Amino acid sequence: MKDENVICVSLDAMKRQFDMSEQIWKASVDNINSLPYEYINRSVAENDFTHKQLIPYAVLLNQQGEVFCYQRHGSEKRLADVFSVGIGGHINDHDGGDTISQRLVNGLRREFMEEVGVELSENQFELAGMINEEETEVGHCHTGVVFKVLVDNVNFTFDAEIGNPQWKRIEDLDLAKFELWSALALKLLFSIPKIEI
Repeated sequence: MKDENVICVSLDAMKRQFDMSEQIWKASVDNINSLPYEYINRSVAENDFTHKQLIPYAVLLNQQGEVFCYQRHGSEKRLADVFSVGIGGHINDHDGGDTISQRLVNGLRREFMEEVGVELSENQFELAGMINEEETEVGHCHTGVVFKVLVDNVNFTFDAEIGNPQWKRIEDLDLAKFELWSALALKLLFSIPKIEI
């Protein structure tokens, strides 16, 4: 685990703004920017259930409407070898910005450079909503902020965390092999009634 200070919001503040009994909901930039945030050392935050670490979670789509997916090979042991449609990670105090939404996008842009070797502009990230689940160990201390990212003819250079990368049609995804956040993000983005979680 990296020794870094990560962006967090108190659970009480989250509950004042959102219905935390829901697993997914639409959100706006204004919703996100109204949240009071602070930075907590990641080793502390991972065991602090009075706060939620906000994790930007970007789903990539190409011009053919296909979704980018891969198998996780990273340092996060709780997610090792499962399939994912999300690119993202912790936002630290070096990810600058005047607002929390800018900090999330700047952190995402850094993650894209680290994980797939691509520099994207701020306007390619479209905020879609949020994920909150209490079923997994990851979910207890993290809340996902979901972004949709449209890319065209991008040459990715994958780091060691991205295994078996591929573009798939949504209807061809076997969600039983995917992490819960991926299934929730797809349900949020595409309102697919056949997705059972």
